[in-house]
Amino acid sequence: MVRYELKKILGGIGGKVALVLLAGMVLLASWMAVSGVEWVNEQGDVETGLAAISKLRSAQLEWAGTLDEERLRQILRDNQRIAATPEAQSGDYKQNDIAYGWRQGYRPVLDMVNFAYARDFQEFDWYRNETVTPDQAGDFYPNRTRLMKACLYDETSGIYNLFTQREREYLVRQYETLTIPFYYTYTQGWEVLMYNSPFVIMTCALILGYLTAGIFAGEFRWKSDGVFFSARYGRGRAVAAKIVAGFLLVTALYWAAVLSYMLLTLGILGAGGGNCPLQIDQWKSFYHLTLWQAWALTAAGGYIGCLFFSFLTMYVSARTHSSLFAVTVPFLLIFLPSFLDNLGSDRLSKYLGLLPDQLLQIYQALRYFNVYQLGSRVFSAMDILPWLYTLLSVLLVPMMYQTFGRNGLCRSMHHNP
Repeated sequence: MVRYELKKILGGIGGKVALVLLAGMVLLASWMAVSGVEWVNEQGDVETGLAAISKLRSAQLEWAGTLDEERLRQILRDNQRIAATPEAQSGDYKQNDIAYGWRQGYRPVLDMVNFAYARDFQEFDWYRNETVTPDQAGDFYPNRTRLMKACLYDETSGIYNLFTQREREYLVRQYETLTIPFYYTYTQGWEVLMYNSPFVIMTCALILGYLTAGIFAGEFRWKSDGVFFSARYGRGRAVAAKIVAGFLLVTALYWAAVLSYMLLTLGILGAGGGNCPLQIDQWKSFYHLTLWQAWALTAAGGYIGCLFFSFLTMYVSARTHSSLFAVTVPFLLIFLPSFLDNLGSDRLSKYLGLLPDQLLQIYQALRYFNVYQLGSRVFSAMDILPWLYTLLSVLLVPMMYQTFGRNGLCRSMHHNP
């Protein structure tokens, strides 16, 4: 029965088109990953492609090592030397690009310096690193915590009222207990992999929603519901087969797409640097994760999110007997929170952080300071989201079973007296 249901889903024109779109999406995302890596050569021209990736990797590996005070002094000293050259001082953007190219080996460190030595936690000045001297290298890590604490405990700012005292203490503790010094090396593969992941995972959710929307509505669309429910196993095994088919479809297609995307991206850009802390890429994040752990969370969260969206779509389909109505569910749950977030309410944004669309874009969610106090304990969004929507996905299974078996039979009897 399960095989028959899968054949119905994927055997039609719509199913085949969906599979082609899914494969095309994976290839597009991998192409975006490769083409997005740039190398500025000695003439100030931008190069892309495999050669650019190789040059960038070699340049950053030259500066690889523990990012302690001495290594920071070396980087800041070299940065000041370049900043004083005629190319860096020139008003010609082409000359400036040449000077930029000389810094590419440690450019990610300079981005962290821009954050660490900012005037306040929310500022980012692209040229701030040029004013930081080697003698200030010892303030690099302490400044990260100092700026965050100053922001959290500033009672004159709107941010202060967004957190309880325990939530502020939790965030400070997360900052203070982060392992330092960081290890710096070439990490472009992991960073690009996660940067493009929302495009891949959201597209998966939409395509899977389209495919699962017709699992329960098909019999009514084809006017075969009377035969289905009058069959020996029509209200039992056949309904269970539909649920299992939906689960297998989501699991197989999601992991085929995501793992293919990962292998293509890391195969081209390289998998080095996976043990570097997430803060190499997301300086302000309070999560204690390495880059490979952040990707594992991104992929697992995306799967849970796609499973929940698909099961909810199937439930709506079972309830309404309409695949057209059911297929709108993923679109609404993915795009409506983004619209509401644009309203500009920080408090609303905090609670939007618990909606299922966050599972499809964990790379961005790891940037947010979404924490929640339950009783005397404080939890991050990532402590809640995977478990919450795993539980809801499980609860949807008996709801689908009972709804389709009961409502489907009643409607079938009404139309086929």
